[in-house]
Amino acid sequence: MLSYELMLKAAGTLLLFASAGIWTAKNKRVGRERLLRLRGQIAFVGFVRERIERYLLPISQIIKECDKTVSDAVVIGCDSVDYLDIEGLRALLRTGRYYSDAGKEFDSFLSALGASYREDELVGCDACIKELSALYQKLSVEIPKDEKSRAVLAFCLSAAIVIILF
Repeated sequence: MLSYELMLKAAGTLLLFASAGIWTAKNKRVGRERLLRLRGQIAFVGFVRERIERYLLPISQIIKECDKTVSDAVVIGCDSVDYLDIEGLRALLRTGRYYSDAGKEFDSFLSALGASYREDELVGCDACIKELSALYQKLSVEIPKDEKSRAVLAFCLSAAIVIILF
């Protein structure tokens, strides 16, 4: 029969490893959101580029016509997705952890949007797509490595705590 002390130690060990698992799962979700946001930004810039090239629509009209899946991917992980114009989108994107990956590039793209002629807009869209795609390639390699190392670290730390305390 197990003693009361041994049962408490087993429960504590279980809690330590469960918290390490939860932290690892949250870290994976955040990493996936980062990549989805970046992919959404690339799709958004591609959508804007296509509309400027084909239809010569004003920027406010382009934003209103943006596909819901693309606009949701652009702001995934943000607190609020209630925007209707470029300034509202820029204000939303400057909040929180969103700005860390490609926020500066995307924000500068949004600030320059609608301020020049068609050809300059297309060049700006192409440059932004190139920058975001390069960053996406880099992060798609780095994020899985980072997730694995953090998971190993969390479980090793939990095991070390269990060994030290018991």
